[in-house]
Amino acid sequence: MTRYGFVASGGGYRSFYTCGALVWLAQQGVPVTHITSTSSGNNIVLDYLMWDRKAEELPPTLTRTMRLSVGDIAHVFANFLGLRPAFLPNGSYLFTVDRDSCRKSLLLDETERRSQLAESLRSTSWTIATTNLTKRRSECFAVKDILGTIDEATLDRFMDVFLAGITTVPYFKAITIGDDYYLEGGYTDNTPLGPLMEDPDVDEIIAVDFTDYDYHRELERIYDKNLLTLPMNSIDMYLLVADIGLTLPNAGKLEEARRINALLGAAGQQSMTVEGQTYYAKPIHVLRPSNLESMTVSLKHAKIQKEYFELGGKEMAALAKTMGSAKPAGQPKRRAAASRRASKSADRSS
Repeated sequence: MTRYGFVASGGGYRSFYTCGALVWLAQQGVPVTHITSTSSGNNIVLDYLMWDRKAEELPPTLTRTMRLSVGDIAHVFANFLGLRPAFLPNGSYLFTVDRDSCRKSLLLDETERRSQLAESLRSTSWTIATTNLTKRRSECFAVKDILGTIDEATLDRFMDVFLAGITTVPYFKAITIGDDYYLEGGYTDNTPLGPLMEDPDVDEIIAVDFTDYDYHRELERIYDKNLLTLPMNSIDMYLLVADIGLTLPNAGKLEEARRINALLGAAGQQSMTVEGQTYYAKPIHVLRPSNLESMTVSLKHAKIQKEYFELGGKEMAALAKTMGSAKPAGQPKRRAAASRRASKSADRSS
């Protein structure tokens, strides 16, 4: 059976689309053996891994989202951000982290959820992508290594990594791990394909890419606003600039992965080790929804999280129909021919 890796990209409330795709795969019994995530994708993956599929129709936080009561909306919002406003903002950031409150909102204080997370991590690897701002590089953390045993000490370590992976400045204060400052992975890699390309236990990759967004239209919408709406214009423009910086460059990450497949194909190899790192050729299936909004916290968009979730499941189902015969771009024909010759030789021997 094909073993899939899954990329849960960051994107604010767009990540409910990602949740829809993951839930659809689980409901169809498709094995996802390794998930990478950053930013809001971290929240979705944690909720997915704490899901008791035998007793629950949907992951716990997603269940609240589907109900959409006032209390549920407040809880989901707190859970999704995992952050709290500072009592006295100092002007350099708007929110600080109350790690204990955050851990509680993420359900990590519940014994049953911890047990479910531990069980899920036995069959599914999870890698969180962050940005090490001090060293100016992308840095990934293997959650299995952190939570090999789930206790207070390892959960503290996990919370540092989790929060680092969702922290965006200047909204939130940067997280310190050791002597370094960390931010969300989107600053360097919002579509962290690398750990999956390097994992020999992943046969094919499903990636969610949110770069198909009409920035031209958004710029014109903001430029055409009345001057009297200056404060809102400034907020809209800042959000757009942040979205461009965190999301748009990741078109290059997908192209980089495609080229690795093409180079391996041209070399006639299934894998190659470069500077101590081994890369494997594998098909990459991309979910690319159009024009999803990253921030949807308003009364007029009260149901949009549910709509994104349903869209993710629908588009995952459509993509799955094309995945059976996929091969990495540039896969050498002679390797397939060699495989057929070996099979014929084995038949003659038998």
